[in-house]
Amino acid sequence: MTVAETLVPVDVEVEAIAELKARMPALGFPGFGYGTRLSAGDHIRVNAMGGVTRDLVTDRPTIRLEVFSASEGTAQRACAFAVAALQAAGRDGRIGDAVCYGVDVAALPQNLPHPQVPDRFRFFATLTASLRRATA
Repeated sequence: MTVAETLVPVDVEVEAIAELKARMPALGFPGFGYGTRLSAGDHIRVNAMGGVTRDLVTDRPTIRLEVFSASEGTAQRACAFAVAALQAAGRDGRIGDAVCYGVDVAALPQNLPHPQVPDRFRFFATLTASLRRATA
């Protein structure tokens, strides 16, 4: 009996955060925090929001980026650069340690105030990435 290879969806939050941590300081955004939860100061929150399976080995997870800053201009620019950084990573063929076949923008950066965080501006963008599943 032949046993099929087990292919596991990658953790897109972990990989996107690693990629943003690596790329954003060189793009002019040092000192930002990164994670799946909101924290103090300038911060980029990354959350997976479902997605679809493209084929047997490729998933297309949806990624939500939220950028918080005390400066509206900084929040807007950081969100735009975070989108560009993940798209560049997709063109390079990897997001973090995950093989990537491309990143598409589903929603460009938009100003979306957060009612529970009135002291910071929030810009929001949505992306989809084509990521190869990992082997178990």
